[in-house]
Amino acid sequence: MNKYLIPIKLLDRIKFGIESSSNFIRLNEKQKLKLTQTLISLWLFIYNEQRKDESTSTLKGYTNIHTDNLIHFRIKLDNKIFNYSNSIEFLERFDLIQKNPIFSSGSFSKSYRVLTDFLELDFIEFEIDFEKIFTNIKDKKYWLKKYPDLHKQIKETYEVKINLSDYIRWINNNIGTELKPVINDGVLETRFLTKERALDYINDAIRVNLQNIWFKLSDEGRFYNSTTNLSYTSLPFMQLKRRNIKEVDVKNCQPLLLCALIKNELYKKDVEAGIFYDRVAEKLNKTRDEFKVLSYKYIFFSSKNLKSGAIYDAINELYPGFIEEMNELRSKINVARELQKVESNIFVKNISNYDFKMILRHDAVFVFEEDFDLVKQLVIDEFKKLGLKATIK
Repeated sequence: MNKYLIPIKLLDRIKFGIESSSNFIRLNEKQKLKLTQTLISLWLFIYNEQRKDESTSTLKGYTNIHTDNLIHFRIKLDNKIFNYSNSIEFLERFDLIQKNPIFSSGSFSKSYRVLTDFLELDFIEFEIDFEKIFTNIKDKKYWLKKYPDLHKQIKETYEVKINLSDYIRWINNNIGTELKPVINDGVLETRFLTKERALDYINDAIRVNLQNIWFKLSDEGRFYNSTTNLSYTSLPFMQLKRRNIKEVDVKNCQPLLLCALIKNELYKKDVEAGIFYDRVAEKLNKTRDEFKVLSYKYIFFSSKNLKSGAIYDAINELYPGFIEEMNELRSKINVARELQKVESNIFVKNISNYDFKMILRHDAVFVFEEDFDLVKQLVIDEFKKLGLKATIK
């Protein structure tokens, strides 16, 4: 059993359901606790499966779950076997999940979704069976063996904690706040901090604190892990070895790295000054964050030539010749992959191997305050090797 932060309202609803159900009238307190732990674990398992499901972008859609992934929720109480189907039935009855009555993919796979509307962002520690919820968890030894050249980065990731009490307090005070926009199905989407989204963010932070961590090294050398996947809203609450850390962040990093591949002096001047996103955003009458997201889709991470449109016109006016250079470059190389290679050479291969405690989030480095100035200079020096002047936020 492991202690896990769970919503108080979830625990209350399950406890009330058990106490008020004639099915459990004969159970003693120890058996009721065991059933409560099983039902909470099952709810959290479905919740996490739903979050991983790429076919649904919200918790409103149903997720297929095969019976093989549910049989370990079978328990014995009062000499009676409760199969996973009994527990599913209880969660339905307690208005904690819904089963899709229309669709299922065969006899051994049904579709479920968790209900979250009743939840508040108040949490309590509760012991549950961690391994039932998060299957196939790999430990530190596994990751060190898988990525022998990244021992320092892996060990330091395991030293990350999120100050959950302060983070949850901040979230509760900022529900409804506008978040950074994203591209969804080709459309710029404005997002807000909802309770459902906040629950996701908090659960990701909890998993990092419990060292339920994953790693992946891309072909371009980018180092992905559980901390790079955290919401940016959690970053002010991220700690290393229980100490506060400070971010060394390169302004306009992806545009700046592109200067190593093309030659456009007006463009280079603005990205080195850290004002590229701001200037184009002003031309487009958009916020900086809105244009930044659009620039990744249409400029830096696109394989298609930019031939027309508002972004084309704005950039052509500010940086004559830039679009033609980009379109020509795309005909020769995959620009997105090349930019990520240059970035990973700087941060993963070089910066992260210096003898400082640090956490990487691609092109940002988090370090102790006393190391900030020195690491900042190391980052600036790495860009100088490419003939580039980096501006640090």
